[in-house]
Amino acid sequence: MCSIKLIVSDLDGTLLSERHELEQEVLDSIERFRASGGQFTIATGRPLITALPILQRLNIELPVILCNGAVIAQDGHIVEQHCFSLAKLSHLLIEAYNQGLTILLFHHSNVFIFEHTADAKVYEQKEKISCTVISLEGMEWVEKQAEKVMLIGDIERSLFLWMKYQSTLGDHFGAFQSEYNYLEIVDKSCSKGSAVTTVAELLGVSREQIMTIGNEMNDLPMYSASAVGVAVANGREGLKEAADYICQKAYGQGVVEAIERFALEAALQRGAE
Repeated sequence: MCSIKLIVSDLDGTLLSERHELEQEVLDSIERFRASGGQFTIATGRPLITALPILQRLNIELPVILCNGAVIAQDGHIVEQHCFSLAKLSHLLIEAYNQGLTILLFHHSNVFIFEHTADAKVYEQKEKISCTVISLEGMEWVEKQAEKVMLIGDIERSLFLWMKYQSTLGDHFGAFQSEYNYLEIVDKSCSKGSAVTTVAELLGVSREQIMTIGNEMNDLPMYSASAVGVAVANGREGLKEAADYICQKAYGQGVVEAIERFALEAALQRGAE
């Protein structure tokens, strides 16, 4: 019987509902897991500024994983981050802009965009923030640092563009699809999986005691850092193929299902032995 002591869950498409809301049943399940002696944290593509309200509702005091593993924060403060120079991505980003993709640049508490597109407005509404518009033509942005870059739009176009530049950028950067129209680019040393390992070491938890839960391909690296890798029912097929368990339920209800099956039931059985 596995003994899960740490659960790491993705946010959007996993812990949150389809409307990007945190349901009370999910909160209650997490609290029952904590009451049994477990620890719970999140691994998300979101930056701290947009994740913070959810972290506060979840009452998470542990280190949390942000920007697809490029940032680890605790108590509202960044404790570890991996930045890169935007100059290295300048040619890709200019071509992405010319192809009509929306570009988001993430650094600390700021999200920069080159144009206030329809996709940028949808992102702002979903994340409940305002992005800062900067000039592409001025090229001052090339001197900036970033924790991650995100392309929003036709995912096939974004993936084709990434493949075009991968031969020159692949040694330095990794790309992850995080939603149906999101492609995120981070330092190659960063992933949710490597960050889960870092957090586990900080907490003194072994891989055999970790369960990770997700819905998109950027969650796949977490599986190698955990004993149980879970995909919620609405997860992408490629992720489901690699999962140890596929939930019958979607979104947050799937997280509740996984907690009940692998953490709470196991705890009850151990207590009865």
